[in-house]
Amino acid sequence: MKKRTRKLLWILLCLSLFIFLSLSGIILFLMVTEYKPEPMTTLGGNLISAKPVPGSARLTFLTWNIGYAGLGKEMDFFYEGGTKVRPSGEQYDRYISGISNFLAGQVSADFIFLQEVDKDAKRSYHKDQEKIIGGVLNDHYSAFAINYNCRFVPVPLHSPMGGVISGIAAFSRFSPARVVRHSYEAMFPWPKRLVFLKRCFLEERFPLANGKDLVIVNLHNSTYDEGGFLRNTELAQLKEFIDLEWEKRNYIVIGGDWNMNPRGFIPMAVATGDKVHSISPGFSEIFLPGWQFAYDPTSPTNRDVNSSYIKGKTGTTIIDFFVVSPNISVLSVETLNTGFEYSDHLPVRISIRLNE
Repeated sequence: MKKRTRKLLWILLCLSLFIFLSLSGIILFLMVTEYKPEPMTTLGGNLISAKPVPGSARLTFLTWNIGYAGLGKEMDFFYEGGTKVRPSGEQYDRYISGISNFLAGQVSADFIFLQEVDKDAKRSYHKDQEKIIGGVLNDHYSAFAINYNCRFVPVPLHSPMGGVISGIAAFSRFSPARVVRHSYEAMFPWPKRLVFLKRCFLEERFPLANGKDLVIVNLHNSTYDEGGFLRNTELAQLKEFIDLEWEKRNYIVIGGDWNMNPRGFIPMAVATGDKVHSISPGFSEIFLPGWQFAYDPTSPTNRDVNSSYIKGKTGTTIIDFFVVSPNISVLSVETLNTGFEYSDHLPVRISIRLNE
């Protein structure tokens, strides 16, 4: 009996040591390979046939979080109460084709902001989505800023998400004079930060004939942020950048996935028949007072991914929208209802005019 007990204890000791060494090895590997971007990085881009921005023209913007072509209507996500890690190969092909075909119909948009665009990731079958979409928008200037670069995401344990290189992409019919990736300073604490996004916003600057600049910002702010500390810190940093631009009375358009409801949002049954809820915290009144929050109140832009999408049952909200400076007129804003077929977000399109 004693011999059997000693043998069992020895097995448990060896197993515990193996688990400890394995976890230590993974953490050490993640620490050595951790993505540590500079506070600001000037980026190049792909210039095909972009041209200068006309100062008084009607300009159109589109923003869409494409969910790395992995979160179409049939999908849920393990990190938000679901069980799935990635779509089947057949589903992925359908999602990326649907996204590409939709964007092919939006080539007239002057500026296109995309979020959750994978460059190389197990979850998207190692397909370069920036290249795929760039092939569709082949007359646009393109820029890409990495916000997720992890060699190995070890969760869930039964089917690890694996390596991820992903980011935000911007496409423009015009040629920017400057493209800069701005790192957000706020991050999750160690060791969680090792496997999470290193978020940023992407600045593009276009000189105008009147001596001012059109400054556009594509962003994807934090989620999984209980209490909103990261989001509020990101907004403070963004506001500091924007305030400097507004002092010069430049024209400023900020768009993307804010992971917050727009100012003035009231959850209610929308025209689409979806179930709508709000997200806390909301915007402070001191965040860009007097600026316009441009969103379509008749339609949600994002769905919960704790289960597959069912209209009227799945929770939805509005977190994808634009904020524009007071010297810009918003002519129209519309959420384009793709039925969450290819992503857990819907695209939002606005038209604006720069005021003299």
